[in-house]
Amino acid sequence: MARPKTGERRRARQPLKIDRLPIEVRDKIQALRSKGKTWQEIEELSALPVDKGGFVAWDALPTPVLELFPDLRLPHTNLHRWYDLRVEQVQAEVLNRAQQARKIAEAFAAADLENSNDAVMNAARDIIFGLMERADDGSRMYASKALLALAEVVQEARKNDIRERQVAVDERKLKALEAREELTRRKLEAETEKAAKKLSKGQLTPEDLGRLAERTFGLKPVATHG
Repeated sequence: MARPKTGERRRARQPLKIDRLPIEVRDKIQALRSKGKTWQEIEELSALPVDKGGFVAWDALPTPVLELFPDLRLPHTNLHRWYDLRVEQVQAEVLNRAQQARKIAEAFAAADLENSNDAVMNAARDIIFGLMERADDGSRMYASKALLALAEVVQEARKNDIRERQVAVDERKLKALEAREELTRRKLEAETEKAAKKLSKGQLTPEDLGRLAERTFGLKPVATHG
């Protein structure tokens, strides 16, 4: 199997050698990189004693970790790959998730649901805020469940909306409205069912979330970054 290139996501999260280092060492790597140091320069610094500008206390590391770095330095290739997977890709994913959440929130705010039940509106609002605020490693699963729940809430809101309109529209317009809403509801239910099955198997992807958001709000799927 070909080794993933820079910027390419792994199919599964795999442990990296640098993950075994103390958190203060990993923080120092990020700090040095943010100051403009090249990976080769960071490698050279990692080989120096701490009292001479180094940042890895090699003599304090347990033997299993030392065996991962027999030359007592952090190879620049390992540094580059670790940073790409653990920092840059994570930041890009968080940014993309926030963008998707904003799109969903904007669509919900613009939806014609003014007459919907207040409890339904509040429940949907709480879910959206939760979706936007979560940014840890488990947020993708959280977002998946939240979006599925939001789809169910919007379906209920649409039903309530039609009930409220029954007293204000004539029979012919109501039938046309019901037919259109029924078609939308069926499409959303199908997409929700498919997404729920994928979620139960741990296979729900950002693309699936985009399609579900499209069915729920009429949004174009938000582009994902991989």
